[in-house]
Amino acid sequence: MASNSKSHRRRQRRDKQHKKPKSKSASKSEQPSTGPTSVHDVPDHLLELILLRLRSSACLLRAAAACKRWRRAITAAGFLSRCLHARSYVAGHYHAFDPDWVDHGTPPITGNPAFIPSPSSLGAAVDARRFSLDDGGVLPDSDSGWALADSRGSLLLLFKRANSHTSPDPDLLVCEPLTGRRQGILTEDTTCLGVFLLDGDRHQAGRTGIFDDFRVLTVLRECHVLEEEGRVMPVACVFSPGSDAGGWRDLPSESTNSAAVSLPSATERVTFVGRANGSLYWAIKEDDGGVAMLVLDEAAMAFSRVAFPADAADDGPNPSYDRWSFRVIGGKGGAPHVVRMVRNELMVLARRRGSGEGDEWVWEVERRVRLREATLGLPGREDTFFQRNAMIMAAHEEYVLVTPQEKTWLFSVELDTMQVELQHERNRYAGQAYPSQLPWPPSLTACATDERGRRRRRSSCR
Repeated sequence: MASNSKSHRRRQRRDKQHKKPKSKSASKSEQPSTGPTSVHDVPDHLLELILLRLRSSACLLRAAAACKRWRRAITAAGFLSRCLHARSYVAGHYHAFDPDWVDHGTPPITGNPAFIPSPSSLGAAVDARRFSLDDGGVLPDSDSGWALADSRGSLLLLFKRANSHTSPDPDLLVCEPLTGRRQGILTEDTTCLGVFLLDGDRHQAGRTGIFDDFRVLTVLRECHVLEEEGRVMPVACVFSPGSDAGGWRDLPSESTNSAAVSLPSATERVTFVGRANGSLYWAIKEDDGGVAMLVLDEAAMAFSRVAFPADAADDGPNPSYDRWSFRVIGGKGGAPHVVRMVRNELMVLARRRGSGEGDEWVWEVERRVRLREATLGLPGREDTFFQRNAMIMAAHEEYVLVTPQEKTWLFSVELDTMQVELQHERNRYAGQAYPSQLPWPPSLTACATDERGRRRRRSSCR
């Protein structure tokens, strides 16, 4: 027994001697790597969550151009449909010269609408040349030229400055300057109160892209059988693209045949004055001197009438209610605001519930500024200005563009502060500004590899 125990101890000592300790290099190699990491080490599911949180389509486009992996993630099936929070980025505005503006001097800009990028960090990265209408391939030739009527997303709606309905050429044009796509539209020879661009029916069969997803709305004046003579009725007509269900069609509306929305037959008594909060507005000067607004709800396609008291802005004798002195803009809470120019005083009025019996709606002046005093000392101002009532050239929720009648001297009034601003780029253009967005969903092309490692291209759905 003793010999066996001694031999066992000798084997243990021998095994310990032959067993080599681990080297420092070996022990280090078994430890996990703690080297620097980069964004490329982010797992695919986390990368997708990060990209989904980008704030706009412009950010997505820039991310897709960063590398192949990010582009594959963004162009993957279902990714763009999950970007519910991503808003189409306003790349800039098209500033147009008003075709109805008649000046005693020379207007600053009279050519095609000019594209001005948005004043932001993303807007600085927008190439204005891609949006230019001066390229011969964007607008077709026209002796009278094209004027900008409306914009919607990345699309523009233009009309001929002087229509000739005996010509086979189109009277309206819908185009996407960024891609160069366009479609001409013929109209009927009838009196029109305005043409507008609306969103299309995305669920309609045959719609394959952004350019197919639009509608054109025209509001016409038609003579109906009414008890009162000398009155006409507004009628809404819509054009949709496509070979199957496309073309013009009248929209049935119960309000169309109602005398409550009838209009004076004299065209100069009805003026389009603005678009705000999903509705279109026209100012109506009645024969008895009364004033009202015709309203068309774009969603319901129904007309209504809103009263506007003649003394709401202290107009005085012989008030004017054309678009040079009367505009409608959007306001907070979905309530429209009226911008009035009365004896060179710019006023912003809001519609509120009255405090009297019946809680009737009343118009109250929220802000005002006297232009004769507010423009004193500004470069270019002349003593002969403001002898006549100044004119509103454009009205937006943030500012109003104004000029004296005596001479084109454009300046802006910031509505938040009612301060006069003279140096902004928009002050070069005597007309309305129309926003232009980057296309959404964006059209992207992803790079992938096949089984043999060869590169192939795969386009995303749009």
